Amino acid sequence: MMSKMQYRPQNGLQHKISDENIRIELGLIDFVVGEQEEYCENSKEIKTIYVKDFGAKGDGIANDSSAIRKAITVLRHLPKGSTLVFEPNTTYYVSSGKYAVDLRELHGVNICGDNTTILVKPIMSLCRIKDCSNITVKGLTFDYKTKPYAIAEATNVFRDGIIRIKTNKSLNIRGTYKQPVPDYFGLVDRDDGRYHVGITTYKVVNHEQNIYDVKCNNIFAQRDKRINMMKDEKYRFIVPMPHVGQVIEQAITMVCNENVSMIDCNICCAAKFMFYIKANRGFIFFKNVNVEPAQGDSDMPIVGWRDGFYCRDNRAKLVLEDCKVDLLCDDILNISASVLQVQQVNDGLISLYRQEKGLPYDGVEIGDEITFFNVDTGEMLGKSIISSVDVYDAHIDVRLETEIAGICSLPSCKAVVNNLASPNSVIRNCNFRGTFRFRAPLYVKESTIHITRMWIDAEIPTEGPIANNILFSNCALSFDDDMNKFIHVDSKNKKWKNAENPYRVENIVFYNCDVRKDAVQYGEVEEKYRAVRFIESDN
Repeated sequence: MMSKMQYRPQNGLQHKISDENIRIELGLIDFVVGEQEEYCENSKEIKTIYVKDFGAKGDGIANDSSAIRKAITVLRHLPKGSTLVFEPNTTYYVSSGKYAVDLRELHGVNICGDNTTILVKPIMSLCRIKDCSNITVKGLTFDYKTKPYAIAEATNVFRDGIIRIKTNKSLNIRGTYKQPVPDYFGLVDRDDGRYHVGITTYKVVNHEQNIYDVKCNNIFAQRDKRINMMKDEKYRFIVPMPHVGQVIEQAITMVCNENVSMIDCNICCAAKFMFYIKANRGFIFFKNVNVEPAQGDSDMPIVGWRDGFYCRDNRAKLVLEDCKVDLLCDDILNISASVLQVQQVNDGLISLYRQEKGLPYDGVEIGDEITFFNVDTGEMLGKSIISSVDVYDAHIDVRLETEIAGICSLPSCKAVVNNLASPNSVIRNCNFRGTFRFRAPLYVKESTIHITRMWIDAEIPTEGPIANNILFSNCALSFDDDMNKFIHVDSKNKKWKNAENPYRVENIVFYNCDVRKDAVQYGEVEEKYRAVRFIESDN
């Protein structure tokens, strides 16, 4: 088997050069989260409470679920500025409930640990933060007691995608187990690329020796080639644990909040998505938040099956500082807004709905900027400000301050509300390895990024907007090899040649970056209009 690949840039950056002029040109700012607000003039009103005072054992064995819930309930009614303390160097085991830590309707308070572990029994979610404002979560490590995967060796390969495997632990099934979701998959244990293999069923061959037959399907490309990687090249097969792996949809959920900070936290294992971040305002601030195996887990080939930070339809600026993410099977970051379908146009009133779900889009507000484009003509129709909005069960109706010609009720006419794609988010001094999807204005500075794949584009009809105004400044970027294309800059506009003003990716800048320029693959219209610039300072 191939040895582990070195993914840090060989040269790195020798010095940092000011990017102020480029940032001004692109309209970007280096968003800084301020010091926490002083909530109470009378400090005697501020309380500090401890989980142990509510009956928590903190021995990593006893179920501390009830004590944690009681402590959070009390915190909810304390003055702003109050703190709930999880004792340092302690492990709390949570084995009942839907969420190990459920933070709802908290305002102006802190939840603090110090090298504190929340050890969770699957299939619970790790943490939910919902309908909160101005809260800080600090010093917590989240991990699952049972890892949501097993590591297997392929001992035989049969016809029709059936392989026999021997796992490092029991899958805890009898007879045949059928996958619970259509995109259920295992993973070839390689550092370069993402080699998913769809799984339909497990069948027990020898329970005592952990031998199973796995039926693999064609939901992902190159099934047989990837099976041969395991057969001929002896790569291991990482398979989901039945009833556990890929069952927990969201490890950490952040929805409908305003100003949340997560500091000095670690997420060591998740069954599907790490962070699901939606419909937030203000800022969501991650500082020294690491997604990687726990200390002592020497043979942990993955941390999560899906995205690290899945960020959709947020007004909040996302700020990631001093963070590290590795060993995910999907995107490290996916920052986007939903693409909307024009349903009807009547005397200036435009009806829109989410084509992806067929549901209304209730986050739109007066004053939002909205962009319209037509995928059949390849035309960028234009941008305007929403002057009125009404939400209904299956659609929304909007009016625009300035009329845009060409908006029609054909399936080809799409829209994106730009304010809902976390515009002007900031990533600084981070260390990432994996795949990425960037679409809204974004400032990435002084970071080390190994790119397995990066899509700077639009994914119509689900995710937009069409990427623009993204600056990589003083970053060191590396790839799986020195030959192939890894950064895809492409609006997928196939009709651009006939358009007067084609929609396209634009204003992507790599400033003073250690990056291989020929690693970029361009769409035709992006190449024509030179969507990407590489700028090297003379200093």
